[in-house]
Amino acid sequence: MILTKEMGTILPETTMSSPVYLSVKNAPFSLHGFSEPFRRVPQEIADATSECVSRLSKVTAGGRVRFRTNSDFIVVHGDLISASISANSAPNTSQSFDIYFKEKDGQRFRGVYTPSQGEGKHYIESRLKFYNNEMKDVILYFPLNASFSDVYIGLREGSELLEGTPYTYEKPVVFYGSSIVHGGGSKPSAPYSAVISRRLDTEFINLGFGGGAMAEKEIIEYLATLDMSILVYDYDHNAPNLEYLRDTHYAGYKRFRSLRPDIPVIMASRPDYWTRNYSLEYYTVEDNEKRRSLIEENYKRAKAEGDENVYFVDGSKMFPEALRDDATSDGCHPNDLGYYFMANAFGEVIEKILKNI
Repeated sequence: MILTKEMGTILPETTMSSPVYLSVKNAPFSLHGFSEPFRRVPQEIADATSECVSRLSKVTAGGRVRFRTNSDFIVVHGDLISASISANSAPNTSQSFDIYFKEKDGQRFRGVYTPSQGEGKHYIESRLKFYNNEMKDVILYFPLNASFSDVYIGLREGSELLEGTPYTYEKPVVFYGSSIVHGGGSKPSAPYSAVISRRLDTEFINLGFGGGAMAEKEIIEYLATLDMSILVYDYDHNAPNLEYLRDTHYAGYKRFRSLRPDIPVIMASRPDYWTRNYSLEYYTVEDNEKRRSLIEENYKRAKAEGDENVYFVDGSKMFPEALRDDATSDGCHPNDLGYYFMANAFGEVIEKILKNI
């Protein structure tokens, strides 16, 4: 469609008057990674799971909007509910939007929308100008640590707006786990789920909840309702101790498997096996090995019981020995380099599964 001023929304707070502002809730925009705008888990399920999941289910980690346009600038305006950096490892860009263009050889990074209105403002807004009026196939990644009541895209009056190109694999890979799954330590487009999505052109859902992925019955049963291609089961870090992991890990897998007998499940142990966050007293290689061994044994147990659709990704082998100390932001949460290595490890397994579905 060709944009006119009459189509746009008049925003009460904005630094720019010339763009035509349209809510991303409406076509031809398409939202991805949400159960509803702009939640990752429905309120009722999140509240029943835990206070942490209730709070973080409103955070937009893994959310995306896709569209095509020939506008020579793109403005992002978000009406904020909240924005915070939830961990010492999180950079300021965790509150920003990342923009990519889909091109013949994959998705290519084209900029960061950094909030520019400062503290005390109820909105964030940023503009990028690309200096041409060619058609662009846009993927916009939402912040890891912010929540919104609405998000608007501002485009030039008279420009064209079309649906974005769909993913090659439209059934999502669902990633469930800790702050490492959430994206702690990096920017919106860097978590391993997002990197894999770009490499394989697959839809995905990020259900990482920093400190709150405990394999509760409510969240496991919710996972089983999702129309997915693969479940990545990666919550090692949030189990408070080995006993809790032993009590919940296999039981959570069995609960999911009883409801979804045909969905591939990838079990994983923590990636920061050899590094250490010294603020966590229990955090030792010995503890990591006990957890890793438990998860690997659960994988072997599932295989022995006849499940040919279960896989294991070994966290102790994710970071190359020479780069272990450079792969995290704080000894725990991966940085961009760490997520790259995680994407290599998980991506190899996910690619094989997707090609055989």
